[in-house]
Amino acid sequence: MTQPRDDQVPSLEDEIFSVASTVEAPPSDQPRLRWERPPRLPARGDLWTGTAGALTFTLVDLVMMYGPMMMSRRPSTLPQFFALLVVAFGLGSLLVWKVGGRGRPFGFGMMICWAFLTLVSVGFMTGLDF
Repeated sequence: MTQPRDDQVPSLEDEIFSVASTVEAPPSDQPRLRWERPPRLPARGDLWTGTAGALTFTLVDLVMMYGPMMMSRRPSTLPQFFALLVVAFGLGSLLVWKVGGRGRPFGFGMMICWAFLTLVSVGFMTGLDF
């Protein structure tokens, strides 16, 4: 009397098959895995426009950082740091998201150039050495 009868306790196998019977089968007319092409490289014109953006930011950076770098007793470069951030990421993101078209790679070039100059010059060229 203390042992349950076999018909009262569902087995684990019954639970698995009851869940599996409610799962919908995928449609047979479409394949389950779809092959997608890898992303294309940017067009040559976009690469030139991005390079123009990087060179423009480099010119702005050199003009802005020439004075503080040539002084024997360097003042704080914090104002130049914020100005270069606004130029690179403020103007760059404005060109990327609002202007679009040919301004998009130009803005990306400016932002990438800021990061590149920061890494190459250990922050001296972009004012991160404050």
